[in-house]
Order: sequence, then structure tokens, then C-alpha cells
Amino acid sequence: MKNRKKIFAIFLLISLFFLGFIAYQVITIYEAHATFEGYCKWRGLVVVNKSIDYGYCRNEISGEEFKMVLVDNRWYLDGDLPNNWPF
Repeated sequence: MKNRKKIFAIFLLISLFFLGFIAYQVITIYEAHATFEGYCKWRGLVVVNKSIDYGYCRNEISGEEFKMVLVDNRWYLDGDLPNNWPF
């Protein structure tokens, strides 16, 4: 009987850990897509310039520039839009 309680407690702790981790990831991604600056920072890029519905960010190490676009009030990497996802 004690073994079942220990196993259940361990399972419960592991489940709570994973649920917390998933919630953290969802919140982080939601906040990243909310602003242009946040999305560039989340991708590890530096803001170059921005307009109302698009902007450019640069990777400081390689110097490569990326275009970000605003779709449905959320920022995405151009070419990585939600309507292009296979699922």
C-alpha cells in the first residue's frame, strides 16, 4: 500500500512538472509573438527597422537580415506563417 502511494506521488510530481513546463512554453511563445521587438529578441536578433506591418531584424554574428511580418496581430518570420504549416 505504501509503495502505491509513493508511486502515485512521484507520478503526480512529474506530471505537475511537465504541465508547468508546457504552460511556461505557451506563455513564452505567446508573449514573443505579441510584439515585434519581443519576437526579434526571442529569436536572438536585433531590430534594424520597423513599419506598421513588417520589419527587419539582423543576426549580429552573421549579419544576416530577416523579415518579420504582422499576421492577425501576431509577428512571424516571413515564410514561416501559420497558413504555411503542414498541420
